[in-house]
Amino acid sequence: MNAMTWWDHETRSVWSQPWGAAIEGELLGTQLTLVPFDLVPWGVWLERNPDTTVLVDERANLSFVGQIPHDKFVVGVSIGEDAKGFYFRSTANVGVVNEQVGDFPIAVFVDGETREIDVFLRNPQGEKAVAAGATDVLNFEVLSDGTVTDIETSSIWDIRLGVATGGPLRGALLQRAPFISAFDWAWRDFFPQTEFWGTNDDAVVGGTVRSKLD
Repeated sequence: MNAMTWWDHETRSVWSQPWGAAIEGELLGTQLTLVPFDLVPWGVWLERNPDTTVLVDERANLSFVGQIPHDKFVVGVSIGEDAKGFYFRSTANVGVVNEQVGDFPIAVFVDGETREIDVFLRNPQGEKAVAAGATDVLNFEVLSDGTVTDIETSSIWDIRLGVATGGPLRGALLQRAPFISAFDWAWRDFFPQTEFWGTNDDAVVGGTVRSKLD
């Protein structure tokens, strides 16, 4: 299939990058845990974290000056047997998509200006959420000034941190959900049961495709 594979020195098992599972060798079938992360351009990250150190290798002197990042990809979320791909362009246009992946309610945030991607479960967590009696699913929206708020309580959220900074839920937390970025055809190769949210001008369509922006 169209994706990178790795092998480990200890058992020489071969691992699939999208699946995070061993597909050959002694550890065949073993599953790794995908750690949630932030996906942001290097310049955005460095501005926020100026003391960052970077691991480089002999390829570090390659020049990418002048290259324009492409946006014809999906934010892929897989939980259990269910999967959905959210087109970057469509999601950036609305700022946030409130959806379900199987039994799990998720919110996919995309900032079209900074190109930051964040994915969270929509169930508020922590003592503040319990005290406010708001442990049910929230629906988020991005206001015209970029402020993120939930419709149910009008609390204000810092999506970079996944924490409510104002309103009845101040101090409540959101749990990050893991995702990967991939071309739609590559995502469908590994998750043929996927649905897609949004559209892409040059997207290859097939499988189960759903658009909410038509």
